Amino acid sequence: MNYRPDARRRHIGQLAEVTAIELGLDERQVARVRLAALVSDVGREQIPPEILAKRGPLSDEEWVHVRRQPELGAALLSDASFDDIRDWVLCRRERPDGLGYPRGLTGDEIPLEARVLSVLEAYVAMTNDRPHRSARTAEDAERELHACAGSQFDAAVVAAFLRAAARRRSQHAPVAA
Repeated sequence: MNYRPDARRRHIGQLAEVTAIELGLDERQVARVRLAALVSDVGREQIPPEILAKRGPLSDEEWVHVRRQPELGAALLSDASFDDIRDWVLCRRERPDGLGYPRGLTGDEIPLEARVLSVLEAYVAMTNDRPHRSARTAEDAERELHACAGSQFDAAVVAAFLRAAARRRSQHAPVAA
């Protein structure tokens, strides 16, 4: 499932919307989460391209660059109309178990919207080719999200995402003749 950048953004926006709806967020929150998903990787362009394209494991120094991406992205969203989204972009690499970055937040310290972005971005990353590996199937990526629910990903967000993904599949399934 490899997309051009504009199609990838559209896809992640749709995933954000259906997940936010599944979580019971109100219409305004759904729209803000969708917008956050569309701009969340804004700091990616500030990471050296040779790091993003590297085929092998990253060095410690290269990881320093990668781990700065949430802060770089949040800094680019400086307009006051992005205050909420800036915080979600900054926190989207945090993990419920506290092993994320940049702040080492845990559980509910991480904004719900950032926890949504984390699940969406992981799913999209897993289902697209990367320089160091081929894309996984949607089913394999969903199994990985489920396996990491409660540690790397928020369990309630993973459950909502999986329900929304199953519903989308059933709505887009070919009709038997």
